[in-house]
Amino acid sequence: MITGFLGYGVHGDDREGRGLMSFADWRVRVGAPPLLLGLAWVVNNCPLGFLLRGFQVWIHEFGHATAAWMVGRKATPLPIGWANIEPEFSLIVYFGVLFLFAMFARSGWREGRPYPVFFAGLGATVQAWLTWCVPAQTQELAITWSGVGGEFYLGALMMATFFVRLPQWFQWGGCRYFFFFVGASALLAATGFWRDVYQGVEDIPMGSMIHGEDDADGDMTRLTDEFGWAATLIPRRYLLLATGCWAALLVVYAWYAARFDRVLARAGSAFALWLEKTRYTTRDCSSGNP
Repeated sequence: MITGFLGYGVHGDDREGRGLMSFADWRVRVGAPPLLLGLAWVVNNCPLGFLLRGFQVWIHEFGHATAAWMVGRKATPLPIGWANIEPEFSLIVYFGVLFLFAMFARSGWREGRPYPVFFAGLGATVQAWLTWCVPAQTQELAITWSGVGGEFYLGALMMATFFVRLPQWFQWGGCRYFFFFVGASALLAATGFWRDVYQGVEDIPMGSMIHGEDDADGDMTRLTDEFGWAATLIPRRYLLLATGCWAALLVVYAWYAARFDRVLARAGSAFALWLEKTRYTTRDCSSGNP
């Protein structure tokens, strides 16, 4: 079991073959992401771009919701420019999210996939820190900021997971193309808009989509009036986030294009074999077998 888990992807890649559903095909790893990114840019900048606007709005609301869920608050993201977020902490939400992390890790472990286990553990750690160590006011700031922030980090996450084998029930071999395309459209649109805001071409969008620019509960209005952010600081911080997301995506792309994941898997396999050998040797010595 240890050998299969730590060495996942070495022999599995050899048997997987080629094709669009393959995670091992070098042509898919290298060629598909730039093509999908280019397609997302073209669609964003043509009359058909409005077809993606609904997905981009929904990702924005999921940005608010994910931040709320990670601090144990009920949230319902709606694709109409609204996320209903409860102000009270809920143990049901906290342990519900923790349970999902556990199930994700369990599926990855049973299928010999290390990435789900790693990210589930990381997510549970971040959840505990945000919930129990971060002050309530900072939590509220994070939820407000994470609407636009989600357009960046959720878009980048949807793109980065293109390379990662998820548990089988995700049917990720085919679904990843759609998620990459939608995530790329959101990340491109957010980067372009906030670059224009920083350069003075566009204004900071005060208010909200539903109640207009005079809505005091709008994200940017709250950031400036309630949390004291300067108007010039907001686009700088979002562009800093954009730079980090694009840099991380470049590293992920280079890692998988160069097949460094296979090198890591082979090292894991060798380490697992050494552990197995050491365990059997120790057991034989303790039992008196030569």
